[in-house]
Formats: sequence, structure tokens, C-alpha cells
Amino acid sequence: MRLTPSQRLLELYRYRELVRNLTVRDLKLKYKRSALGIAWSFLNPLLMMAVYTAVFSVLLRAVNLHNYWAFILTGVLAWTFFANSLNAAVLAFTRNPDLITKIYFPIEALPIGTVLANFVNFLVMLAILLVFLGVAGIPVGLSLILLPVVAFAELGLAIGLGLVLATWNVHLRDIEHFVTIALTAWFYLTPILYPLDPHALPGGAKYFPFLQLNPLAWYMQSYQAILYYGTWPPVVPFVLMLACTAVLLVLGYLIFASQRARLPEAL
Repeated sequence: MRLTPSQRLLELYRYRELVRNLTVRDLKLKYKRSALGIAWSFLNPLLMMAVYTAVFSVLLRAVNLHNYWAFILTGVLAWTFFANSLNAAVLAFTRNPDLITKIYFPIEALPIGTVLANFVNFLVMLAILLVFLGVAGIPVGLSLILLPVVAFAELGLAIGLGLVLATWNVHLRDIEHFVTIALTAWFYLTPILYPLDPHALPGGAKYFPFLQLNPLAWYMQSYQAILYYGTWPPVVPFVLMLACTAVLLVLGYLIFASQRARLPEAL
């Protein structure tokens, strides 16, 4: 029986316990037989922060920001959640062919579960970051109340894109390789190592209009405003961020729903 997208959403809600179990399963598998456990999720961003701070602030002196490490760590944590979510979600269907072809269940639970597992990690990392900021004496203002809004907006973005990529990867396995390459380029085109300011880097004014068109820049600006500058997010990027999440979440689910019946055969 072919279900409409709204019927599929209702079915997914009825299987919400399955989504929870898949999320827990991914978390357990990630840290199985690991002595440091979830600490590894923070050690990698910390190492990246140390390297980028040394290169851009000390060696090249390309960026001059007070507490530059906090600026980088804020962006790296948000980016790590996004990149890990897409890298895992794109493989959600192709790595579970037997499960999908032999058992009927809302298979969108697979990429959604992987994204949610990364989101749980991300929330823990944000809590640790807030402790770091407090110890370093970096003030966080009332804008902190918007942090959950930004985090859940990024979650919606990751789920929407994850559904699209997981679906397309079933028909064209090159997608998973493309995602790895695209994320590498996307990282440097996103204001993570530098503020979205035309005067922040040499020659930055020339590329500023193009950098503003990067959707991830809207999310990063909101994170940086709240966690680094201690101010309210800029209105235009914040509104664009919410609109981007809504559009891609709906579009992603519609693309998946249109291909759902064909996926078991393609696997």
C-alpha cells in the first residue's frame, strides 16, 4: 500500500520507540569497548581548535580575535555535529539492506536515528563548552535562551539533508564519496575559522557577498553571537536559518517519501 507523506509521518510517530532504540544503539556502538567513551567526541574538536588557533592566530596572524580559541571551538562543535550526521545518514540505507528488505518498518527511522545519536553527543559537547567559557571568564548573556532554538534548527537541517542523501545514495553510490569531498570544501567556505566580516581576512571584502549565501553561515553566525559574543543573533541570518530548516526538512521528507516504495528493490 502506498502511503502519503502525512500518513508516513503518522506511522513514524507510532514507531517512535524504534527511533529511540536506534538512537541508543548507535550511541552504544560508537563507544563500545572504549576506555574514554564520550570524551572522544570532545577531544577531536579540542585538537582541531588547538591546531587552527596555532596556525591562523599565531603563525599566520591572519585572524586577530580575543579568545580566538573559543570562537573556533564554537564553530567546530557545530560543524562536527553536522558533518558526522551527514556522513552517517548517507549510509543508513545501504548498510542495512537485509533489514530493509525483510522487515517492514518506517525505514526513515534509520537516518533519523543516526542524526539523533550525533545530536545527543552535540548537546553534551555544548554543555562542556559552556563550562569552558565560564572558567575562561567569557560572558554569556540572555541570548543563551535561543541556543536550543539554533541547535534544534541545525538538527532539522541535518535530518532533512540526511534523508535526501540516504535516498539518493541507494540509487547512486557515488553520493557517499561526493559527500566526503563536499564537506571538506564546505568547511572552509563556512565562517568557522574566521568571522563573517569583510575586514576579517585579507581580501575578504571581495568574497563577502558569496559567503553570505552559504546557508551554514546563518547557523554559525547564530552560534557565535550567543556563545562567543554574548549577544542576540543577527535578525536576518536567524530568520533565514529558521526558513532554511523548515524548507529542507519538508523537502527532504517529500523526496524520501516519493522514493520509499522503490528503495527495497534498488538495494
